[in-house]
Amino acid sequence: MRFPCPWEEVASFHSAVEFRSFERWMTGQVSAGMARQVPVDRPYPHDPACTEVWYLHVKSREVWRLVWPAPPFAGVFVRITPAG
Repeated sequence: MRFPCPWEEVASFHSAVEFRSFERWMTGQVSAGMARQVPVDRPYPHDPACTEVWYLHVKSREVWRLVWPAPPFAGVFVRITPAG
């Protein structure tokens, strides 16, 4: 049975403090067993050299990408759309 994922996309982080806070929250999701890190299958298309981590939301089975800010790029947290 699949469950809806409660996570919300972040189109851009407004500051380094906001990003670090989000990073701590995601670490808590992993520690609580709500998420786990999975291999990056396709690098972020806008900047393949940027740092990114993919997370699986365990209950919904959705995969999300967290891309670190690298000014002027503000970073993102977005759901991965399956390759079709």
